[in-house]
Amino acid sequence: MKKWVTLIVIVIIVIAAAQLLLPEIDSATTFQSDEDTILGNDSTIITGHTESQATSAAKAFSKDDALYRSISPEQDMENESFLPIKLRDSGINVKEIQILLQKFGYDILADGNFNPQTKKALKSFQSHVQLEPNGIVDETTYNKLQSLEPSNLAAAEEKNRLEEKKKKEAKAQEVYIPVPTIMQKPELPNGCEITTLTSVLNYYGYQVSKTNMADNYLPKKPFTYEGEKRFGPNPYEYYVGDPREQPGGWYSYAPPIVTAANTYLSEQGSNKKAYNITGSSKEAIIDYLHKGIPVVMWVTLDLSAPKINSHWYFQDSGEYYAATTNLHVVVLYGKIGDQVHVMDPLQGQVTYNADVFFNSYFEMGKHALIVH
Repeated sequence: MKKWVTLIVIVIIVIAAAQLLLPEIDSATTFQSDEDTILGNDSTIITGHTESQATSAAKAFSKDDALYRSISPEQDMENESFLPIKLRDSGINVKEIQILLQKFGYDILADGNFNPQTKKALKSFQSHVQLEPNGIVDETTYNKLQSLEPSNLAAAEEKNRLEEKKKKEAKAQEVYIPVPTIMQKPELPNGCEITTLTSVLNYYGYQVSKTNMADNYLPKKPFTYEGEKRFGPNPYEYYVGDPREQPGGWYSYAPPIVTAANTYLSEQGSNKKAYNITGSSKEAIIDYLHKGIPVVMWVTLDLSAPKINSHWYFQDSGEYYAATTNLHVVVLYGKIGDQVHVMDPLQGQVTYNADVFFNSYFEMGKHALIVH
């Protein structure tokens, strides 16, 4: 009986001791809980956790918000989800992007400020690597910047820019004037000069025929002979012979054709006139085209070198004249790139290399005229 009484007393003492200790435990627990409430999710930093623990906590916070970027510079731009870098951002991440862009030849300052120059360089890089050129560094863009071997993409971009500029300039230099095609044969086998003039007059709206111009407006003179000696007019003053004749018709230079045009235009009461522009440079000729003015030009039949293997003597002075036998006259009406478009009264609409064409024009003495 005494044993049971002793056991009961011991149990009562233990229970009493426990009741005395429980308030202290609850108080400590409550205090810690309150502290956590005050500190919030940053409690690990404030309560003296190690640097790595703080970084982990920051990462966890950022990941929850889908905005993670590594805190320490050494861990910057890890292969984890991160906040895209864009215009007006600044800091170590921006500087790293700028340094990577410099690797590809872009001349930008690595100052950590995402300015318009950085965005322009980034967009160029993105275009070269087949990414959307939005000027924003996402994870894909960053991986490309890091993984690709250094190369001068900036130089390639400049080359492309210059090529595009040349194409645009060439496009801007294209010109086409709808000069009608008029063939000199069969009526005028040697009438290229007056036929080309007629084509230009028709372009300006004057409905006159090549034969009317040849018969009624072209100053011309036939040959005369003294024994076997042939005398003819000066081709700067008259058409030599008759353009209807084969043989018997030769040629003239610009002045007689200008006279024919102005005589006709005067009769029509026109305010237009023909002008002898002999001696004009290639650039001046092209400039006429851009002003919508077709140009009658003296070249050779096949743009080869002039052949001077005939002659006569001038009727007024007896001066010896060496004659060109492959002279030809055409209308220059267009230019695209390095090609010129020509109305040839023997072939119709033809295209020539511009350098070859103008070389023939130069070799023939740069004879030309316009109506304006």
